[in-house]
Formats: sequence, C-alpha cells, structure tokens
Amino acid sequence: MKNILSIGILFLFGYSASAQIVVENASVKKVKRNVEVRFEVHERPEGMHSRQKMVLLPYLYGGRDTLWLAPARIYGKIRYKRERQEAALNGERHWMLKENEALWKKDTLCYASTAVYERWMKRASLGVAYYLEGCGCNCCNGNQSLLNNAEVYTPPVISVTEVAPQSRKFEVVEAKKQWSFRDEMRIYFPLSVTVLHLDRYNNRRTLDEIVATIRKINDMDKLRLQGVEITGFASPEGGLELNTRLGAKRAESLKGYIQKAEPSLKDDDFHLINGVENWEGLRALVEASDMEFREEVLAILDNERGKANWKTILMKLAGGKPYRYMLDNFYPQLRNACYVSVYYDMLGDKAADAVNTANGLIRKGKYAEALQILLEYQKDDRAFNSIGVCHMMLENEEEAIGWFERALLTGHEEARKNLEQLK
Repeated sequence: MKNILSIGILFLFGYSASAQIVVENASVKKVKRNVEVRFEVHERPEGMHSRQKMVLLPYLYGGRDTLWLAPARIYGKIRYKRERQEAALNGERHWMLKENEALWKKDTLCYASTAVYERWMKRASLGVAYYLEGCGCNCCNGNQSLLNNAEVYTPPVISVTEVAPQSRKFEVVEAKKQWSFRDEMRIYFPLSVTVLHLDRYNNRRTLDEIVATIRKINDMDKLRLQGVEITGFASPEGGLELNTRLGAKRAESLKGYIQKAEPSLKDDDFHLINGVENWEGLRALVEASDMEFREEVLAILDNERGKANWKTILMKLAGGKPYRYMLDNFYPQLRNACYVSVYYDMLGDKAADAVNTANGLIRKGKYAEALQILLEYQKDDRAFNSIGVCHMMLENEEEAIGWFERALLTGHEEARKNLEQLK
C-alpha cells in the first residue's frame, strides 16, 4: 500500500495533539526473511475509561511505501466484561484475549508482529494510529511516530572460501605462446654439411637447453606442448637448388636429435620450415656491423624487386670486397637451423579463478559486479555458494536460498552458515 492509504486513515481518525499513548521499547528489525516489530504499552492511554477499548494500528513507512501491521487492542475492565458476555451469548464460552490484546490495569500490552521483509524496509519508520471505541467522539483519536528512519536491515555475516583449481577442469587460458630462447642460441653447420656436430660451435649446450625446455613444458601441469617449429637455413653462397636441400636437411637433422632425446614427441609435434637462403639473417648482421660499404649493401638487400639478383649484385659491388668480407665474417653464422620455436598452451581452471576473483569483490562489497562474473560459471558447483552470497547481500533472498541449497547438495558446507541466516 502507498501513502495515500496512510493519509486516508489519518483523515478518518482525525488528529489531536493532546491524544498520546506512551510506548516503550519500540524496535523494528529484520529476522531472517521477515521484519519484526515490537513495543510495549505500560501506562493507561490518555483519555481512556473503563467502558472503552483502544484500538492501535501500527504501520511501517518509508518513502512512498506503507505497510499496515496487525492491530492491537487495550480493553477497559467494564468493556472487557461486556464483550466477553456478548461472546458467550454468541456461543463463544471460552472467549479470551488474543495475541496483542491486553486488559488495562491487569496486563501490559506487549505488541509483536511480523511481516515479510521487502527492500524498502531497509531503513523504515514506525508509527501507530489509534482510536477509542465507546467514546462517542474523536477527541482521543490520534497518530504518532514511534521510531524515525530506523536501521532495520543488518547485513548477514557472509561465508565464502577460496576455490582450489582442479586439473580435470583445466582448459586453455592462453594459446600458442612461444618460448623465448636466448638470442645467441644457434645450431651451426659447416659449409654444405647437414650432419649435427655436437662438439663444435657450442651446439651441445644449445641443444641441451632446447630439450630441457621441452621437458619442462611437458612436466608442468599448467602448460601443454603444442609443437616444435624448426626453420632450416643455408647461407646465401652456392646455388639455390643446393641451398634448398641444405635448409630442409638441416631442419630434419635437428628434428631427429630432439626427437631422440625426447621420445614422447611424435612427428606431428614438429613443424619444419625450409628457410632456404638466409637473407634476412644476413641483413640483420650487416645492419648491426660497421663494415665498409654497409649502406650500399643494405640498399641492395632492401630492394625486393632485385631479390633474384642480390647475390650477383653483391659480388660486383666494389669489386667484390664487401661480399668477401661477408663470406668470412657473416656467412658462417648463417649456416644453421637456429630458429627453434616451442609453442605451448597455458592451461588453467578458469572457473576456479573466476570464483576466487568474485570472492575478492564480495569481500569489498561489490556484490553486483561479483555476480556478473559468477553467472558465467553458474553450472560449476563451486560457484553456487558465492552466487547465493551475492543474492543474499543484494536482498534477493529467495534466489539466495535456492543457490545455498544447491551448494549443500553438492557438498559445499560453507553454504550452511549463509543459509541458516535466512531460514
């Protein structure tokens, strides 16, 4: 009911500034899913006589909302006897005072009433309208405030626990990450050779590091190997057909070594790329150097249209001087299968992470934000209790009870404390 009802009642009763009842120990509080109202009347209501009965009409109000509660009655001695006689004549031989009724000068009126809690009652005021029966006038009718803007809602004490990740629920969190090796890692081959030389060029140490990385990924629960990519190269000297074979064979040679060292790897775990002539590597070495004719060499290598003739043009530049310098200083570094990329997926229990993130928001009082995260994982039983807590703190108590009951049925005992505060 809205305020218009309250206004109508006041108009019906009238109002007298002198008509007052003395109310003590008034309280309004939320108890589980109800709001509980209590107060006591110890003194005789002003203007009331033995032949009369005072009817009290308590009500809660806040904003535009009003809720009328169960009425209370205070009987004068003669009025009580008369109503009891009338009840007996009507066949009610055992007529007695009911709850929230009292006989004046014998009983104290201890009023108690409950109603279903609604959100607008979070902070509410308590008033009481009253009128006398048997008076013949409205001089003792009235309406007065008992509590103003009382804090009715006391937030429950929440119980949420951290969720442990479960490996059986792991899924890909981030895919295709590439393991970063040291820049200086190279597997070198002598000129026109495709056989690995473990005791030269620091190859053994480099290969050991590659294999150790693959084993580390395989041994970690939260990582899953996706594959090993090997790009085989040859230095740009020599014919294209030869260099093509060299690049492919060097990649195959490196794959065979890694596969023998780590037999769990299958052929499908490898992706071999034939880089053929390593012009890109040559350009990087030139750019990082202070060689003579550096700018002229870079200009040639940056001319994509002349790519088919790069080797011929470089051999003619300055009588072949810069080309011979590169043969001696750069080309040996280009005879390698150096581009080894190990790809892996990062795995994780997304639901556990989400619940724990939401629990952190719950502890900060950000219930709506936490609920938005949790609803994405509402089919995971580990989220049930936290979803219930969000609903409870947002005062969606029927929803909260349902989630707490589901949590208990799936073995999450932390929901019991939350549920007990609502039931």
